[in-house]
Amino acid sequence: MVGLTGDDAVAVSVSGDLDSDSVGRLRAVLFGILRAGHHRVVVDLARTGRVDGRAQEMLARVLKRIRAQGGDMTVHWAPSPT
Repeated sequence: MVGLTGDDAVAVSVSGDLDSDSVGRLRAVLFGILRAGHHRVVVDLARTGRVDGRAQEMLARVLKRIRAQGGDMTVHWAPSPT
């Protein structure tokens, strides 16, 4: 789900596993948000199961790109209870 927050940041909510099968879709959504001219992004991973290393690397690259453009990205991630 993608929407605007009260402070004009674009919020992206992710559910299910974030792995090599799904990371491309999230990357496309995030880059689409940047191309649309938004520079504040909130990624909500609270409803995800597993987030693999490839997904973590992609999020780090997107964060670097957003910051290079004068923006910022926040990731909300609630780890699974053990």
